Amino acid sequence: MQLLSPTSLLAVVHPLANTDFMGEPLLWVRVIAVLGLMGASAYFLANYTRKRRVRSSLSAEGKIVVADTCSLGNRQFLVVAQYGSEKHLIGVSSTSISYLSRLSSGSHDFQRELDQVESKSEDDQVV
Repeated sequence: MQLLSPTSLLAVVHPLANTDFMGEPLLWVRVIAVLGLMGASAYFLANYTRKRRVRSSLSAEGKIVVADTCSLGNRQFLVVAQYGSEKHLIGVSSTSISYLSRLSSGSHDFQRELDQVESKSEDDQVV
């Protein structure tokens, strides 16, 4: 009966054990090249989506833009939506979206516009 030497047992277990060490650096070069290609692809994809997002937020004529938001707490927000030169105040909660009023562009008196909205809502409740 012939005894197996440790190197012949290693050759049976690991197929690359008999090859010279020139194949192993080539394997590492391939691995690094694939990782580099994946990293470059991820970078360019992220850069593309960032540019696309910036382009969509910079409004062209005829687009709806969220001009401003104000958190009221508990998933409730006031949102100023702008379409062209018109601005509209919208109330947003987790269960509903309510149109509150149209904001006039020349007026900066929020209390006066709030009083107008309240008087309109009182008139609607009377009817």
